[in-house]
Amino acid sequence: MSKTISEQVKKAEMLISGLRNNVEIMKNAGLNETLISELETGNNVLNKQNQELERLMEEARPISKDANRKLSEVRTKYQEIKKKAKLSTESSKWEQIGIMDKR
Repeated sequence: MSKTISEQVKKAEMLISGLRNNVEIMKNAGLNETLISELETGNNVLNKQNQELERLMEEARPISKDANRKLSEVRTKYQEIKKKAKLSTESSKWEQIGIMDKR
């Protein structure tokens, strides 16, 4: 669970519990069961959404790890090929072959 969301869910749960245990005191502040229920409903939705996000991030971790590995391979190969192309081609033709470096 995202730390920020997790902390907010816990804070809201504590507030809801405290308000429900002290409804009479809170009536003077204009807080009623309807408002408390709205907060609880929103908090429950937030908690479910966060759990879904966590599940999706867990699924994405292996894909992300593989993509980062592949990115490293492509960068290395790109640099190798670019270097060979630059050394064997006049700088005036670099742009023509896709090298945007300037000298």
